[in-house]
Amino acid sequence: MKEIQSEAYRQAQIIMGKADAEAITIYGDAYNRAPEFYSFLKTMDTYKNTIDDKSTVILTTDSDYYKYLQSLKE
Repeated sequence: MKEIQSEAYRQAQIIMGKADAEAITIYGDAYNRAPEFYSFLKTMDTYKNTIDDKSTVILTTDSDYYKYLQSLKE
């Protein structure tokens, strides 16, 4: 039984390692193609995962996020 679990664990680790490597390649390609857009998307993702309806966000007028929100008004 332990041999089966050990082999399953080993295979799972190999699969996860390959998936991580592929994800890193994809992120790297995305960054190389459009670094500003990639950075913007990562920032939006961070906001989505950290800000909820009870959060208060204070932005400076020179922040990229503020500039983006201002551009939506135009």
